[in-house]
Amino acid sequence: MSRLNETPARTRRSPLGRLVTSLLSLSLLASLFAVATLSSPQAAKSPTVTDQYELVSCIGYCSYPRNAGKVFRWGREKWRDEFETGAFPSTWKAHQRKLIGMQHGMFTIKAPSRIQKMVTWREGHKAAYGRWEARVRAVELSAGRQFTFTWELVPATRDRCNDNRIVLASYTPGDKVVRGMVRSAKSGKKFTFAKPLDLRSRAWHAYAVEVTKTHISWFVDTQVVRTERRPAAQSGTKWIPQFRIESTKAGGNRSSWLQMDWVRHYTLDRPNAKSINAPRMLMSDFKPTCG
Repeated sequence: MSRLNETPARTRRSPLGRLVTSLLSLSLLASLFAVATLSSPQAAKSPTVTDQYELVSCIGYCSYPRNAGKVFRWGREKWRDEFETGAFPSTWKAHQRKLIGMQHGMFTIKAPSRIQKMVTWREGHKAAYGRWEARVRAVELSAGRQFTFTWELVPATRDRCNDNRIVLASYTPGDKVVRGMVRSAKSGKKFTFAKPLDLRSRAWHAYAVEVTKTHISWFVDTQVVRTERRPAAQSGTKWIPQFRIESTKAGGNRSSWLQMDWVRHYTLDRPNAKSINAPRMLMSDFKPTCG
């Protein structure tokens, strides 16, 4: 009898064997699909996929949630700029307008090596009290003298007097700590803090501040790091947000960008869902420059 049409014994598979093989094939296909999904730009719209993707692609703080507003449940924003679609918001101003705009869905301030200072601020929605937050990174593009990058609140009048000021974050890429500050011309006192942080070029971090009549609290990457309750920290100023890139000299600086993923402002209508108890700031004297 011819055996040409018989299946060799070593290749015969039982029904259970065929089922196991099918399951392994499906698992392999699922793994390949997951890799392709994580590499897809469209997948970034999903928070879950974005979180996984950024674990291998993002420098700095990339965990979810990324904002103190969600962790402390501040509610809906009074205003927000996401910079994802449409025209660049006309509410953002700069003394060199051509150096600000949107780049890949991020508000980008460009500082070429020839300039010494670049300042950008948002007009409208001034407030004496509330919560402000932004996700920020500095990007260095060349060699040379480094810029210092600052995210702050300044008086809504934007006059030459800068005695009253709240700094959410100030640093030079490569620093070991990020610095914050509040200064009041009324009391002649300033309050400062420094927090260890990964501040490499391109490292993302979210910085927020809560200003009330009784305290000022600072948040870094969704964690409250300082709460200052001493009355001398209060100035009663109406604030607007501002971003600043500055060097000690013009020319010979590292061509750099300051990028914001988003900038948001919340009211105080909702109480914090978590405690804001934190160490107070370091207090010192300063001499006001304005009468």
